[in-house]
Amino acid sequence: MVKIQYQFKRSTPLRFLSHLDQQRLFQRAFRRANMPVEYSQGFNPHPRMSFALAMSVGLTSDSEYGEVIVSEDIDVETFISRMNKVLPNGLEIINAKICGEGVGSLSAALSKSVYRIRINVMPGTDLAELAESIQSYLALPQILMQKRNKKGKYVEKDIRPFIESIAVFTDQEKDKVNVEMTLIYIEQQCVKPEHVLESINNQNSVVFLIDPTIEIHREKLLIKADA
Repeated sequence: MVKIQYQFKRSTPLRFLSHLDQQRLFQRAFRRANMPVEYSQGFNPHPRMSFALAMSVGLTSDSEYGEVIVSEDIDVETFISRMNKVLPNGLEIINAKICGEGVGSLSAALSKSVYRIRINVMPGTDLAELAESIQSYLALPQILMQKRNKKGKYVEKDIRPFIESIAVFTDQEKDKVNVEMTLIYIEQQCVKPEHVLESINNQNSVVFLIDPTIEIHREKLLIKADA
């Protein structure tokens, strides 16, 4: 058995794909590419594949990770070529490697996510004042936010340790800005970028308009080997 770890990107045509639909799509692609995927044992066998993260609906990315276990040796160039021939427009494998024995799970190896966000702001927002507000926000020793726990109950959680950096830049369209944000994974936990923007609104006056027009793109997903 061989574990193949692959890196892929998801672009605009498939930005509204759910995680479950993306999982099914990759399963069909493995079959169409004639990949000798290993299956689990038991009454309900399923392909031995996984992703580092569940991608949110609406998210595009240049750097996502998945892994699959195959029963036969296959070189990574053949794997990439055969998969990209059957994957739909909007999904593309850009890199792959064979993992040695003892390599841990992808989710446990997550280090950082780097996002680029394009978002509407309140009319008349001054970029210099917004940048200053964000620096004041980052200077806070603690940032509490209501988050849902595994039991479905809301609890207060300090999200400050998960935030490495935030910067804002102008956009060619009036009343829009670009936000660059780097978020950290701690014990396989992180915070969503839109929740950070919501938290900034809560700390100051509402500036960011968090609605369906928001564009969130993950430029990098770093695992510990890359960080």
